[in-house]
Amino acid sequence: MATDDAIRTIEGSFERIAVAARRAGRSIAQRFDPELQPAAWAVLRELLRGGPMQPHALAAAMSMDRSAISRLLKELRERGLIEAERDEQDGRSQWISVTPAARARAEAVLADRRQRLHEHLSAWDEGDLDRFAVLLDRFADPEWLSET
Repeated sequence: MATDDAIRTIEGSFERIAVAARRAGRSIAQRFDPELQPAAWAVLRELLRGGPMQPHALAAAMSMDRSAISRLLKELRERGLIEAERDEQDGRSQWISVTPAARARAEAVLADRRQRLHEHLSAWDEGDLDRFAVLLDRFADPEWLSET
């Protein structure tokens, strides 16, 4: 396949993946809590992935406005899904983390999706799967992605 054709194919594939990821995110947020905004679910997922974070770091990681993050954190806090601790070095700062109950609930909701991915990829040849993992990780370089 010519380079330009390969790049067009990759671009189309990622567009389909992005649409499916948004749809899956909405569906998972709905299963997690039918009244939870999908954007609040995305914040919760970032906290699950990244561990305790300060609100400004969370806003930067998600490329969101601090006021939007603040509103979403308020929703998550009111639902008992996150907790905040004051920074020991700077009492004005907080560290936000997922509550143990919310973490357990999220893991249960995400287990089905993880199982579906496992079933799909376990049918792949081991060499293809290894190459895909390496290449996708290389493609997902945060520095390159932050420029897009």
